[in-house]
Amino acid sequence: MFAAWRIANEGRKNSPAAAAAKMDAVLRDDSHLYWRMGLLLAISTYSALRVNAVVPEPYLDEVFHIPQAQRYCLMHFKDWDDKITTPPGLYLLSYVYVGFVQAILPVKRFFSTYNPWATPTPSGWDTRPGATSTFTHASLEHCSTAPLRFLNVIGGSLFLPWLIYEICLYVHSPYHQVPPPPLPVVVVAGPGPGGSLADPKEVEKAKRRTELPPGVGPKEPTPKIDVVEERINHEASAAQTAMNVALFPLLYFFNNLFYTDVWSTVFILLAYRSHLLYAPWASAGWSLLSILFRQTNILWALFLLILSSIRILKRLHPPAPSTLLHHQPLSLNAIFGRASSGGIYDPSILFADVSDYLKSFFSIAIAGYQNISPVLIAAEPYMYVMALFGTFVWYNGSIALGDKSNHISTFHPVQILYFSLFTVLSTPFIFLTNPITLIITTAKTLFGSPLKAATTAFFTLLIAAAVHTFTYTHPFMLADNRHYVFYLWRRTVLTHPNAKYVGVPLYLLSSFLVYRAIGLKPPPLPAATRAINPQSSPVVSTTHTITFLLAFLAATAGTLVFAPLVEFRYFVVPWVMWRVHVGLEYGANYRSGGSWFYKNKVGGVDLRVWAEAVVFLAVHVVTLKIFLEREFRWEGTEGVMRFMW
Repeated sequence: MFAAWRIANEGRKNSPAAAAAKMDAVLRDDSHLYWRMGLLLAISTYSALRVNAVVPEPYLDEVFHIPQAQRYCLMHFKDWDDKITTPPGLYLLSYVYVGFVQAILPVKRFFSTYNPWATPTPSGWDTRPGATSTFTHASLEHCSTAPLRFLNVIGGSLFLPWLIYEICLYVHSPYHQVPPPPLPVVVVAGPGPGGSLADPKEVEKAKRRTELPPGVGPKEPTPKIDVVEERINHEASAAQTAMNVALFPLLYFFNNLFYTDVWSTVFILLAYRSHLLYAPWASAGWSLLSILFRQTNILWALFLLILSSIRILKRLHPPAPSTLLHHQPLSLNAIFGRASSGGIYDPSILFADVSDYLKSFFSIAIAGYQNISPVLIAAEPYMYVMALFGTFVWYNGSIALGDKSNHISTFHPVQILYFSLFTVLSTPFIFLTNPITLIITTAKTLFGSPLKAATTAFFTLLIAAAVHTFTYTHPFMLADNRHYVFYLWRRTVLTHPNAKYVGVPLYLLSSFLVYRAIGLKPPPLPAATRAINPQSSPVVSTTHTITFLLAFLAATAGTLVFAPLVEFRYFVVPWVMWRVHVGLEYGANYRSGGSWFYKNKVGGVDLRVWAEAVVFLAVHVVTLKIFLEREFRWEGTEGVMRFMW
């Protein structure tokens, strides 16, 4: 149906996009991030030393992970423990990591020999070969428990905050937008739907047609803005958000153990960062690597596929920027008429109702069909990832490796409700604002009209039906008292046969707050200020609109609703992706003093973000202290048991 996909690369070195990128590199100051990463690394290293001193032997799932990594260190790649259900990504990464450690070992020995004042090797690092397994090969000296655990310290303290920082700037800061590459040219052979904008000049004409005339539409705020200070504040806020996400207790705890959570998250974020940088093949490559750590990461590859398809539609048929920031109701005829010519309907989450989601979904389907050629090519890198994963599932006979009997997929839609409530309870400061304003906004959104009240009642009944039908108690949750969910479940859902229904209004309210928070965005900068980065555009990178939320919900639901076991670790990746995109509510005149939080920043960072960091660090200290000091034993079982997430 189409013959070729040609990308215009001529003159890119002197293009406005390249000039804007060069200017961004000159003006950008990442010192806010560096000292926070240093602090994170110091805290993580101290925590790791404490854990290795008290728990030198593999604990819980490490009993499977560490011996398997040691098999890979010995290049026994065909030996596989059938109890392991995840792919070998962590063990392959360990093989590379240990090889690097051994390569620099002569330098370390030289330094230690000729510098008697050098810091001694941390306790537990150079353990006796084979101390944690039956292997006796000398190469296991640096493939023992402590070195393997430190691999997660590196990922969680260096790679993770750096990626979060980059993504936060690209998503939230108008001064750090990624200039899009020249729009590709689609050559269509024969009739039928496909890309119709073969001439880049036509794209500019389409943009002008969709812009509102001067003086029409909502007026932009015109306060005096110190551009340098605003830019620095964005960088400081992104750096602190990166530190907070890295400190997220559910994820940060596993910096100290040899689990897959940290590096699984890192590779997903690498894939998303590449997507934001308009590098689809690199993004697909990172997505494929992320699946080697956890099979459910295929859903986040699907997430990027959807975003890439929507982005090419918006670039071919740009909507007016004003429609992305303010709700302009359109009739079905207008929406479907635009969709039939390739344009999609994508209003802001804040101003959308249920009908808008349906309109947006159908407009995407129609517009995608009308532009099937560019959409397929934009999604092509991710389609290869999907095909490879499908081949694996067909060959393996299941998504899970090894022990499949305890990992049978079960339709469990209540998991998405647990995630919403968990998100609100884990980050309450993000939702903190004027209580009266919050109550009024929530009441208007949920009950502001007969249609909204009927919609709220419908979803309440739907949630109640899901709770009634699909509340499962996995046998592991009743048998394993080493995890916090064991005690939480017994003190809530199992206290009374009808106790599970108490959560219905909480699920409704938390879902509203969590997904609305993605739509919160500061007002646009005045036109004069936008000149700092002429390539920035609210059209292409829109993460506060319906289409983004639909893609996020698809990936989150796919990750959670087929897991029969309620385990907080399953929430990590959805929570991280949510937290990266969440906005803070300031009020209509937040720059002119309408928000107490905006006026009372510390180091350019909102007080709510600072409070989040303090709480996360406090929770980590408490959980780590309990893990190390509150020991107990199982009758008839050797070894000490400990409490953990």
